[in-house]
Amino acid sequence: PPQAVTPFLYPPYPGTASQESVFDHSTPNYTYDNIVLAYTGDQARKNCPSPAPPGTPPPQAGVCNAGAGGYWSYSLGDWVYYDGHDGIDYGISYRPVYAAADADQIVYAGWWDPQNHKINVGIYVRLHHPNGYNTYYGHMSSVAVQACSTPGCTFVPHGEMLGISGTTGNSSGPHLHLLVRNPANRSVDPYGWRGAGADPWPHNQRESLWVAYPALAYYGAQIYPSGPALDYPRTPSTGILVDDGSLGFDETPDECWNDIAASGAQGGVMRFIRPRTTAPTCTAQWNFPRGSSVGTYAVYVRIPAIRATTEGAIYTIRHAGESDQVVVNQGVFPNIYYVTDGWLYIGKYNFSGTGDEYIELANRTQDETATVADLYVGVDAVRFVLQGVATPTPSTPVTVTPTQSPTITRTPTITFTPSRTPTPTVSRTPTPSRTLTPSRTPTATRTSTVTRTPTKTRTPTFTVTPSRTRTPTRTPTLTRTPTATRTRTPTRTPTLTRTPTATRTPTFTRTPTRTRTPTRTPTITRTPTATRTRIPTATPAYRLIDVYFVNKFRYENNLPPFVVNGVRWARSNVLPQSALNEYFKGPGSTERFSYGWIALYNGFTGYSRLEIRDGVAHVYLVGTCTPDERDFNVADLISSNLKQFPDIRFVKIYDENGGTQSPDGLSDSIPACLQP
Repeated sequence: PPQAVTPFLYPPYPGTASQESVFDHSTPNYTYDNIVLAYTGDQARKNCPSPAPPGTPPPQAGVCNAGAGGYWSYSLGDWVYYDGHDGIDYGISYRPVYAAADADQIVYAGWWDPQNHKINVGIYVRLHHPNGYNTYYGHMSSVAVQACSTPGCTFVPHGEMLGISGTTGNSSGPHLHLLVRNPANRSVDPYGWRGAGADPWPHNQRESLWVAYPALAYYGAQIYPSGPALDYPRTPSTGILVDDGSLGFDETPDECWNDIAASGAQGGVMRFIRPRTTAPTCTAQWNFPRGSSVGTYAVYVRIPAIRATTEGAIYTIRHAGESDQVVVNQGVFPNIYYVTDGWLYIGKYNFSGTGDEYIELANRTQDETATVADLYVGVDAVRFVLQGVATPTPSTPVTVTPTQSPTITRTPTITFTPSRTPTPTVSRTPTPSRTLTPSRTPTATRTSTVTRTPTKTRTPTFTVTPSRTRTPTRTPTLTRTPTATRTRTPTRTPTLTRTPTATRTPTFTRTPTRTRTPTRTPTITRTPTATRTRIPTATPAYRLIDVYFVNKFRYENNLPPFVVNGVRWARSNVLPQSALNEYFKGPGSTERFSYGWIALYNGFTGYSRLEIRDGVAHVYLVGTCTPDERDFNVADLISSNLKQFPDIRFVKIYDENGGTQSPDGLSDSIPACLQP
């Protein structure tokens, strides 16, 4: 038998993730055989078997194909995704990604293809581990590490933050694609194989590679086991702050950046410029103060909430005589998930404090040529937070192109991670595609009660005191687009009632009397009592809503009507808020680049609160009102998005100072600054 592999993996993210796509033990190489085989041995087929196997049939008779490679499993009673998948998909939204094991080399960190952001795993990190295994972390939105040339060139401990997750590449929604490859460069399931008989994928090890399982939440059948959740990174201290308006900031050439007042920016001002894919023509530089303490510093960059839409900003970190680079998709920061204030971690570096050390951002980016002209590079502030005494820096990093890497990765469902702040923040998150999945209604429950009277009982009666119930210290809550859910309901549940034998309470307190059973009962009486409980139909947790944007071509050429609409899933209890949140996120990638849709903001970056009273919605905007002398503006779109709901008849919109033209009465109202 093959030698067992010592477990070496730890959870690759903090908190709890939803269980999404599994490793397909049938063909984990993106060749499709119309079967998905989980590590438990449970099988899902594209074509419903005939005759039907034991288990739960699909919601719609004879339909076992949900699309996107997801098939129905009779044994699990749920949809399983997806055919040919070579990794594990964890549903996390723009959350820190951790190294899953100690690594001796960062093989690659950056875009899979800087000129095609819609293929494969997008922005990803590949680590090499001392036991010869490699781990890949796909669909990220930023990285905080750099590649180096050979095994042993660095040391990355498990739990080290590699960057922020996202939905770059071929992805239908924010998630982490974790791929594990063995020393023979074969994709393997880190959970091993628990099915009957031999694993159909001959390259897989039978045992689990996890030292500790990642924490999971389930919205259907549980396939993978779950472990305790890891903590999020600690909130850093302010450290050394260098703003774009301070003496430590330089731009080359002078005044090449456009500056604009923005209420959410550090110091109230941020800078921006159009990106380019050729040689840079404008550079921003935040200098590390000469004479500062020698040591290792965590570096954070502030991503502005407006005019920062490049998908490939390149930050250069000049430190202790060396230069490193990281790539950031500015377009998804800040957001409502983790980077809520725009401060993004880009790694830890040794600084000497002897001068010529800085963070640099230029207008040369890794954007697609077809879209670069419509984007902006945003500039604001940088923080250096001392971590401790400097450690030796590995040899000069180089970028290594992987020789064999994962192909297309698709996530069938959209996953949302709960916000860490209740305040809405502008989020320009690419909009995942919509997946409609059927629902299943729980069946009626039959409960049989069986009563047994034991014979010849001489039992001293004692009172059993229940032990103390532990209250969980942390209950992670996850939200996701509704998928098919299943409630396992036993058809008959026998309840056994017996006269207890002698027992002691946990406190060793005896009941002071003895009770004798005076008679002998030679027979056993069974009394089955069948009951039927009807379960009321629940209100759906999610609904599809419209989100209204503008057709860019028609708007710029003054060819009304301008308004177009897409659809989004939204929680049923916060529909108006969801419509506003989705509007301020802006159109998704397909809507923006393929359909030519845009959002109008007129200087506003979001809203601070939404109040609905007596059929009137009051929307309080944040940002700086910037009129454009057009009679169609952000106010029209906010009204369209809110008036789709029957409870809202009028919309009053307030500027950043709380002003609107008609604050009272049953009428619409907009800020005076938006009046043409």
